[in-house]
Amino acid sequence: MRQAGMTADEYKTVLQSILQVHSQLALEHLNAIKHALPQKARQVMVGVHPGQSEEGFFDIVVHLEGPDLYVLDKAIERHRLLFEVKCIDGQMRPDVPMFDPDEAAFSVNDVIVDICMEWIEGLWQRLGGLGLPAFVFGEEGYGTVESKPLLP
Repeated sequence: MRQAGMTADEYKTVLQSILQVHSQLALEHLNAIKHALPQKARQVMVGVHPGQSEEGFFDIVVHLEGPDLYVLDKAIERHRLLFEVKCIDGQMRPDVPMFDPDEAAFSVNDVIVDICMEWIEGLWQRLGGLGLPAFVFGEEGYGTVESKPLLP
């Protein structure tokens, strides 16, 4: 559903509550990744990937750093996607607010990245990390900071 007149603060509150509903599943994915980490993995990066049009679509994906990225990512493939917004049969899944990029009074993608970074930091602390250096980043420079270290 298109959101006309929603403020950045209202959007942050709605987005935080939606992410909270998905916290347990995301923690299960992170725990599975922790147990499937290839020996050659050197670093974990969690990317918040907002859509280019700033309508409200985004994904949160775990990436590994090390030699042979294809093999590394293949080892965690089933669990890499921590959160995804998609449209199925005309319905948003999950039901996140969507925006007309020409009418939003704020940067939708900046808010998405900032709120998702906070969510990932909280999940990371609850899990105690994955045992490797890690950080969360916003794709394309969105968000108020480029990246943050993830600390257990």
